[in-house]
Amino acid sequence: MNRRHLLPQDVARTQENAARSLTLALRKQITRKHFLAATAALGGTWFLSACSTGNPAPTQQATSAAAAVQPPAQASPAAATKPTTPRRGGTLTVGTPSPINDFNPFYLSPGNVVVQAPLYNTLTHYDDRLAPQPELAEKWERAADGKSITVKLREGVKFHSGREVTSEDVKFSAEFAATDTSVFLRPLLSNVKKVETPQKYVAELRFDSPTAVVFDILDTLYIIDKDSVKKFSNQASGTGPFKLDKYVPNDRVELVANKDYWDKDKPYLDKFIHRPITDLSALSLNLESGTIDCVFGLTLLDVGRLGNSGGKYLLAKIPGYGMFDVAISVRAEPFNIKKVRQAVAWSIDRDRFCKTALQGLVQPTCLMWPTSSWAYFKDLEGKIGYDLDKAKALLKEAGLGNGVNTDIITSTMRGPGNSELAQILQADLKKIGVNATINDVDTTVFQNLMGKGDIRLMIHGYARTNRDPLTLVTGAKPWLTEKEGGMSHFESVEYDQLRRDLQTTIEQSKRLALCRSIQEMMLDECFCNPVCESPSFWVYASRVKGLNFSKENSMFAGEVWLEG
Repeated sequence: MNRRHLLPQDVARTQENAARSLTLALRKQITRKHFLAATAALGGTWFLSACSTGNPAPTQQATSAAAAVQPPAQASPAAATKPTTPRRGGTLTVGTPSPINDFNPFYLSPGNVVVQAPLYNTLTHYDDRLAPQPELAEKWERAADGKSITVKLREGVKFHSGREVTSEDVKFSAEFAATDTSVFLRPLLSNVKKVETPQKYVAELRFDSPTAVVFDILDTLYIIDKDSVKKFSNQASGTGPFKLDKYVPNDRVELVANKDYWDKDKPYLDKFIHRPITDLSALSLNLESGTIDCVFGLTLLDVGRLGNSGGKYLLAKIPGYGMFDVAISVRAEPFNIKKVRQAVAWSIDRDRFCKTALQGLVQPTCLMWPTSSWAYFKDLEGKIGYDLDKAKALLKEAGLGNGVNTDIITSTMRGPGNSELAQILQADLKKIGVNATINDVDTTVFQNLMGKGDIRLMIHGYARTNRDPLTLVTGAKPWLTEKEGGMSHFESVEYDQLRRDLQTTIEQSKRLALCRSIQEMMLDECFCNPVCESPSFWVYASRVKGLNFSKENSMFAGEVWLEG
């Protein structure tokens, strides 16, 4: 039937049927054929059943579901009379698809970050405008030459073990973060070359050169108890508002209020519980049944549905938290040939993925930094697009016109969109002569393969985009080099120099030019291919108040309270 001749009721029926098929695709494991049929049925239309096409305003504060996914509704009289004074007591139970790996706050797996901020503190933390705010450091002074920063610690802060925090713990934490191989942000934190401890509560962090990302460092430098490091597999001793009470691997983590917390007014809650629920349908049902209060990682269809519940459930979006990407190993044949990687880059139907699997909540992009970053260059948007003829030609130029076999690693359990992107890419690669097998693994296997760089093609998602642009290229796994443990095994003298210059340059206009050079290089090398921003939402019951999150998507649980 010609799409232009459909009557309005036929259009609605067609979209309803397609939406139903897509719901099944996202709620359960279905075949590639079924998913692609569902997305094709949507065609060029934007399925928005209750979702706006624009990007929500860049704020970390929890927003109402109505404001996030449709035009704002009138506030109800009940909302106008809700109490604003935090209520003490109660248990907050949160659910995510990923279990924790351990209690190392520097190991930024999706499960670990859930308990990161509840258990630990950094020296400072960013507010919504990237302005540093006091945490364990109550004061700081940056040297005029940019090569050091002196922090004054709060006095009387105690680890959960009961031992007082001193400048020696800052020194130990910095040294651990700079050397331990499990630390995701090791390249960033290794900028700290030495920590002096002139006084019990004064620490001086020294750098070899001017360091533009000093507050990114303070925001990610969790202060850890040296006596707990060898027990990270099942124990934690931080300074956070909650302390570990019970840990059942792959089932739950139970935290109780830290009665000796340095912020005497907090926490408001008695308990904080994390439950990993890998089945996304079950995750949604647990929220709706009231078994859990707050969830992260739902399918976007469930996000839209629950977000339009008349205020029963609300949404909190983490702006610029992460990006979907297709990572490629430059070491694995035939992807060691640049034109083959470029062929893959031109075979990614970013627009289709955004409109179907992500419900049009975000826009496609080929650029590494999101629109919320000052390192986003609008004029470079579209330098790589979707063109299968061009992709075929690139393969032919690379001498591979007869076809290529590969696999695509993905993990449905890492959240919505991962398996759908793999299916869309698989279908389009087949059209250019690349036969790809999808290898859908659990999160633990995925993390191991990524950590070892044992990949060819991987559907991945990187974070560190909501910080200084340098943090992305020195802290996110796909943008690291071979010697830094990067998953794509890329090496480049020019890339190393650009990143060093970006680190030591303070003047903003010069840093902007350096970022542009890096972006242009990445559009050519194609070892990590951005697809779009990852629409990251927490969905929570309306009685949950005071939600706010770190730049790593860890809840500041000490500020949360429950309405009676």
